[in-house]
Amino acid sequence: MKLKAVAIAAGALAAGFAATPALADLRLAGTVEQQGQGIGAVFTVITLQATGQSTTESGTVLFNGSTAGDVQPGASQSRNFTFADLGITSASQLGLIVNLAEPGSENPPSVLASAAPASSFAALANTVTLNVWNAAGTLMGGAAHSLPAQQLSQVGGGVGGSGILLRLTDGEAAAIDAFALANPGAEVFSVGATFAQAQGGNDTIQAARITGAVAAVPEPETYALMVAGLGALGFVARRRKRGQ
Repeated sequence: MKLKAVAIAAGALAAGFAATPALADLRLAGTVEQQGQGIGAVFTVITLQATGQSTTESGTVLFNGSTAGDVQPGASQSRNFTFADLGITSASQLGLIVNLAEPGSENPPSVLASAAPASSFAALANTVTLNVWNAAGTLMGGAAHSLPAQQLSQVGGGVGGSGILLRLTDGEAAAIDAFALANPGAEVFSVGATFAQAQGGNDTIQAARITGAVAAVPEPETYALMVAGLGALGFVARRRKRGQ
């Protein structure tokens, strides 16, 4: 199933401790096709489900593994993690798989990855956010990496099934690797997210070991420039042909 073209902006890791996390450092990297495995059968790092009649679900897992907001508790549903937990040695191998299980009548069902509502944990739960902590439980300087706000469409069905793959940019992965190298065993990751237009499903994100390069998704402005460039080339070619 193809995802709609979306704008992906590149970001850089901010030096020092930032008041709000940097945005646009996670990027879409396609989809992952897999069998429905259930929440406990995969390495689920966050499970969101709105309460009551709300169509917005928002929350985060904290440094100590506790949860806030609409996050479902229990280690099988929501947890923090380390490189060792995933059997990876580099942040470039880290993948987050968004698995939507929305029961709506849309085809395909979707959610809107959104800014978190105002709350004490809002900075940790914008759209889909990877939070990076040091061993003392302090958010690493500027190292909260979020996906830009956009529509995410359900891929396949069933919790733990096929999903949307998110990965860090090469620059962000390198920055985290440098931190991990200087502080062996000190990195701790957690995930937060906010989905609007949700329709009551159990939406999960799992962490997994992924290999292979991240393919950049061109921005709409890039497509416009390409089209304009091709048009200009065609115009020049027609002028030359007429002049012959």
